Amino acid sequence: MMTRTLSFISIGLLVLSTAAACTDNRGVNAATGAAIGGLAGNQFGSGQGKTAMTVAGAATGAVIGANAR
Repeated sequence: MMTRTLSFISIGLLVLSTAAACTDNRGVNAATGAAIGGLAGNQFGSGQGKTAMTVAGAATGAVIGANAR
């Protein structure tokens, strides 16, 4: 199950990163990064830790996406 989830995340990262690279819009890149980071962070932890990891992943992804070139 975990391998399948990681496969979907990997494919999603590839597709969304390619789409984000085609634009100069920082807002779109930040939103894409937040979505990917939230999905990745949601795979770790349990209970409140899972929520914290989701939020941390989304925040980190938004920052990385907004600063992507």
